[in-house]
Amino acid sequence: MTWRSFAAMLRFDLKNTLKDKIAVGMLLIFPIAIYIFFATFFGAVKTAESRLEYYETYTVNFAAVILLNTALLNLSPTIVMAKEGGLFRRLLATPLTPATLLMASVTRTLIIFVLGYIGTLIMGYFVLGRLPQASFANLAIPALLAAFCILSIGFMLGAWFDRATTAFNAGMILIQPMLLLSGSGMPRDTFPDWAYALSTVLPFTYAVDAMKLGWDGQFFTAAAILPTLVLLAVGGLCIVATTHLFRREFN
Repeated sequence: MTWRSFAAMLRFDLKNTLKDKIAVGMLLIFPIAIYIFFATFFGAVKTAESRLEYYETYTVNFAAVILLNTALLNLSPTIVMAKEGGLFRRLLATPLTPATLLMASVTRTLIIFVLGYIGTLIMGYFVLGRLPQASFANLAIPALLAAFCILSIGFMLGAWFDRATTAFNAGMILIQPMLLLSGSGMPRDTFPDWAYALSTVLPFTYAVDAMKLGWDGQFFTAAAILPTLVLLAVGGLCIVATTHLFRREFN
């Protein structure tokens, strides 16, 4: 894979993605709109204290939700559509390798996540008058770590399924428990024991935990060891599984 072929594939992938305004809106605009809606619906904009509480509690959570959406509802189905259209097999006879397409797809999804994260911060500033107080490293490193894990899951699902509609439906099914039980919507310490136990087996829980620790300026503490290890382990296992699935299909 050369840099020139990767850049060309990435431009082509981004151009095709941005053509679908509805899909981009669902991935980026809708979560940000919900973020603003709940801020106004629950009176988070009435006082300085309420704005601060809402901003510090939910801003990073909505950014994590954008990551989950892009991984399961964008990355996974597009990988399957490439397989359905025979693109991978055609690439085997060209200088542009399947690995180039896969890396371009992952990079495109990561760009969408970064844009969504930045968009959330911008709206947080204009609506709530706040900016994150943590350092850039505290914000960026856990976000990239979470992206490594969650995008690897979406990548694996794309390799697993043979139909784009099946992959999309599977993503919709998986998103529900992750949103409900990860702590992205409500604090996990309010969960009953059974729900808390279930939340500990969801990789997205640790993505939210890592990003929240970074948001609070505490990623470089002992509290981040467990979520970091889980995210690295799950992401690594998904990559190994994906490699095996693609080798089995195209060898």
